[in-house]
Amino acid sequence: MHLLVVIVIAALAVLLLAVSFGVIDALHVQPRPRAGQKRVACVGDSITYGCFMPGQPWNSYPRQLGRMLGRGYCVGNFGYTNRTALKSGDHPYTAEKLYRQSLAFQPDLVLLMLGSNDTKAVNWNAEAYARDLGELIESYLKLESRPRVFLLLPPPVFPFCGKVRWDIRREVLENEVLPICRRVAEEKGVPIIDIHSAFAGRKELFMDGCHPNVRGARVIAEVIALSVVKGA
Repeated sequence: MHLLVVIVIAALAVLLLAVSFGVIDALHVQPRPRAGQKRVACVGDSITYGCFMPGQPWNSYPRQLGRMLGRGYCVGNFGYTNRTALKSGDHPYTAEKLYRQSLAFQPDLVLLMLGSNDTKAVNWNAEAYARDLGELIESYLKLESRPRVFLLLPPPVFPFCGKVRWDIRREVLENEVLPICRRVAEEKGVPIIDIHSAFAGRKELFMDGCHPNVRGARVIAEVIALSVVKGA
């Protein structure tokens, strides 16, 4: 009996970790749009997915955004942990089934935020990042639904227990990723949503210096909701 309890507890722990990290495709369940709803695809990495967030299925920024925008919108969370815009990265977003699902969703709006994992030493290539980010944007702009695409500037990262975690390089994010995002957005004619500035000096809104907590996810949702409403 005690062994059975241990097995059940271990199984629940594994399931909880799987949900927290978002590493199982079957856990990325997407909502089904109703007639007349605007479809919003939130595309990104673990920040979009809501990695480590208590109550992730209800508290990720896409889910909070859906509640803010109301019943006229159907918001899908297409974020996937560790993913990069770089096709040569260790985990390229475009290689995932979730990317193809985001295209098949035929969104009316796309909220694209990839760049944090691209900064890792094993991944970073400024020229390739600019090219691949531009191609990713184009893949959505060319959809039959002709969505409005917003490029989101990734939030800052802060030291946690003395260092920035997950091999993310703050100097690359600040000095290379952000300027490239701005340049590519201008070249492709898509608006920027500045998530980065919204978190300036607000380390308390992160769980590990990199991943926003529930309050941090709400800040992302609020900034986006304001931009979407203004552009409607």
